[in-house]
Amino acid sequence: MSVERDDEYLKFVPHSMSYHVVPGGEFQCKKANHNSRKLSTIDEQDDDVANQKGITHQILATCAVLLLSAGCGMPIGYSAILLPQLTDKNTTEIPIDVETGSWITSIHSLATPFGSLLSGPLADYLGRRKTLIIAVIPLLMGWSSMAIARGIKVVLFARFLCGFATGILGGPGQVYIAETTEPNLRSLLIGAPYVAYSLGILLVYSLGYMMNWRVVAWCANILPLLAMISISFIPETPAWLLRSGDEKRALQALSFLRGSDISAQKELNDMKQRLAKERATTRTNENIFQLCSQRVAIKPLVIVIVFSLLQMFSGTFIVIFYAVNMISEFGAELDPTQAAIATAAVRAVCCMVFCVILIFVRRRRIMMVSGIGSGLFCLVLSCYQYARHDQPKMSYDILVGGICLLGYIIFNTALMVMPGIMIGELFPARIRGRTAGGVFASMNVALFIFAKKFPALQVMLKMRGVFLVFGVSSFLITVFMCLFQPETKGRSLEHIEDYFNGSNWLWFRRDRGYKTVNLQPLQPLKANRGTDA
Repeated sequence: MSVERDDEYLKFVPHSMSYHVVPGGEFQCKKANHNSRKLSTIDEQDDDVANQKGITHQILATCAVLLLSAGCGMPIGYSAILLPQLTDKNTTEIPIDVETGSWITSIHSLATPFGSLLSGPLADYLGRRKTLIIAVIPLLMGWSSMAIARGIKVVLFARFLCGFATGILGGPGQVYIAETTEPNLRSLLIGAPYVAYSLGILLVYSLGYMMNWRVVAWCANILPLLAMISISFIPETPAWLLRSGDEKRALQALSFLRGSDISAQKELNDMKQRLAKERATTRTNENIFQLCSQRVAIKPLVIVIVFSLLQMFSGTFIVIFYAVNMISEFGAELDPTQAAIATAAVRAVCCMVFCVILIFVRRRRIMMVSGIGSGLFCLVLSCYQYARHDQPKMSYDILVGGICLLGYIIFNTALMVMPGIMIGELFPARIRGRTAGGVFASMNVALFIFAKKFPALQVMLKMRGVFLVFGVSSFLITVFMCLFQPETKGRSLEHIEDYFNGSNWLWFRRDRGYKTVNLQPLQPLKANRGTDA
């Protein structure tokens, strides 16, 4: 540590913490030890207060982002309550046919990649916080346009704006939470946006069950407005501020998020050292494609892209989109709106439970258990449908199908949430904003294509073949993540980046080495005795 940094750091250290050699007899030594123990107790109490304060501030900052996530979750489920009201024979307000209805549903997913591609440059040049505020503008415009729409073109335009806003939010929202929270708290909070999405879908389903679609559109403006106000009061991420050359504001943001000036200064010093080392080894004329081709970036990119594709073929979002149709194939006659509310409620509860599980269970173990559980339920359902092929429907068909679908949703929720967590944790800081936006865009384009082609796939393979594909893909996820995904629970973002800078692709780590990692916040990680290969 340099002399200048030592002097700067000493400004934050109380003089009572200094140590002096005091000559004297046994009485003086005992007295000094007594005072030392007393001061140590006071310091520990102060540290506890500061830690609690910092945790509170990190949760409040995350909640501001979650308000916007919930607001962007509402347009995802809005088509489910809009189409039944527009196709109602008792109303001719905006008449639509089946083809028009499919465009109303899918144009949201078609617009999301455009917002995702724009979100990366915005997050890197304007900052994560300002990008989140910008996302509110098209969302408000979209809902307001929907509420006053008199023709199908305005409805489609409104849906496009809402999808565009959702795309802008995705990457910067995950990156903001990852860059502002401590490693242990990040385990809980980084999965929270998916809880907010699920609650937003559940909210719009419930409102649509009670209100006209125009009233629901007006009500949907409330959450984005509250989010814009809340985000205005939270700090920008310290990592972005430091990279932008604003060290003073970075220290202020860290002090707010950690609750302690001393801890903030220590963490800022570490960040400055890493940034200086990174810039010393990076050429100034490198573009984003050259940066992404480096070892520290290409490995997490491969992991996230392959996982996202396998997750898509495991049916994560397809089951969400077509849950009612799938249940109907088992012979059940359900009210579509009530069925949609039930599936949204199950999904929201599963996301909440999963976020709690993230605190206690390692990421790799979660993904492997989720893949095996999802695969088993899909294979059981597929085999049952093959066995019951060309036989009359029985009452227990509904029971078996419902139990298998419920088990699938419970286990598969983790696979739905993990891509966002991986994007926030795995990518290196220098390209985190732009890469997150690009990956979200690619995922949404692939999802749009897969969702549009799924009906044809279902006709070709039948539902029993579709669930067989879902099961095989789930098992492939387990194998792939077991081989390539590093353990990130309790690791700082810097430690994860150091891992990807290594020469290894496969992940091998003994439990003994894992346990040597100190997971206490704001303390340096101990050297691992485990072996990476």
